[in-house]
Amino acid sequence: MFLSFQQQIIRYYHWILRTTKFFITEIKLKVFNNSTKLKIEYINWLFEENAKKNSKDFIAETDSSLNIPEDITKIIAFYLPQYYENDINNKYFGKGFMEWYKSSKAIPQFTGHYQPHLPIDVGFYNLTHDDIMYRQIELAKKYGIYGFCFYWYWFSGDVLLEKPINNFLNNKNLNIPFCIMWTNETWTNVWGNGDHREIIKEQHLKDDDDEKFIHDIVRFFSDERYIKINGKPLLIIYQSQFFEKERFKNFIKNIRTNIKNYGFNDIHIMTTNSGYTKIDTQGLNLDSVVEFSHQNQQITKYLSDMKNIFINPLFKGKIIDIKRALREGLHLKENTYKTFKCIYPGWDNSPRKAYSNNCYVLDINPEIFKKWLKDIIIWTKQKHNRSEQFVFINAWNEWAEGAHLEPDQKYGYAYLQAVKDILEETK
Repeated sequence: MFLSFQQQIIRYYHWILRTTKFFITEIKLKVFNNSTKLKIEYINWLFEENAKKNSKDFIAETDSSLNIPEDITKIIAFYLPQYYENDINNKYFGKGFMEWYKSSKAIPQFTGHYQPHLPIDVGFYNLTHDDIMYRQIELAKKYGIYGFCFYWYWFSGDVLLEKPINNFLNNKNLNIPFCIMWTNETWTNVWGNGDHREIIKEQHLKDDDDEKFIHDIVRFFSDERYIKINGKPLLIIYQSQFFEKERFKNFIKNIRTNIKNYGFNDIHIMTTNSGYTKIDTQGLNLDSVVEFSHQNQQITKYLSDMKNIFINPLFKGKIIDIKRALREGLHLKENTYKTFKCIYPGWDNSPRKAYSNNCYVLDINPEIFKKWLKDIIIWTKQKHNRSEQFVFINAWNEWAEGAHLEPDQKYGYAYLQAVKDILEETK
């Protein structure tokens, strides 16, 4: 039977959706502006974007390293260890599961959506051994990254995803400052679609955890590469609100006391603002807060207002309008507690949560990132003394959340170059 051109296009469109696994089951397509023209434009855009290897946005690696004076603002990048096969991921997500599993399978959910994020230079690495860290550290230091903050998953003495930091700790040739963030949340199936989360490993503070905790982390503090603030080892605890307030207060009190048994006068204990806007640092005996969450900068653009693009009807994500947030100065918001600023080279957790109400896409590019970084470095110089000149970046390598300084196929080394440019400009 002879098909009209429009019928052929529609049939081709449905074939594209099936082959890219856009829909798992057959559904009736519904979009905010459900026209064949928008669908065709989306398909054309999809193939044009995938065909681009070196766009005008791509920045090549620099030949020169940043000269770092002693008093330059120190940039700490969060470092994700989930890049090797391990038993708990094999059990709950399938044999060989790691961060690349979701990030490499991601697809654009609407016209203009930058996905997937695919690495260059370091490639799809495995952190079973420490060889890839040499290149990561070389890149970081070349562009002015002062150090890494490793996520540390500790559950009453049981540690998960510990191999990369153990490898790092045992190899002094991996010469870059570091600290740890105790990612003290209950482990759930955040990799699944939808809002239901299966508990994989629950987090509790047991009676004997205070002493056990210090015993387990003092080996980090004793390393000459460990980052200190005012001479005190920096410990970041992801969320203080995960525990009952009085129990957590006693925990902080006890670890401050116990650390003296290992030759340290005190530690600088920082928490994050993730999920919260007000934190009682004084009442909890915490020293400071890092603005790990993008909530303070969050202004949402709704996809329903975007009339002239194709949007996957199953997609539930929200768009964060960072340009407007920067214009309105939300990134420079003051708090009643000591605050360290944090910036994102991107945020797009659609590889993990495209069909969840907790999916956010940050509308950002390297030029916007540069303005953001410059503003918070200037703010940091004004608000903190020389020994507290720290700015955080989330993250070095959070690929499945679109938050990575590591170079990719679209922008190359642009975000790293932005860090180098701004550090040179503000030193």
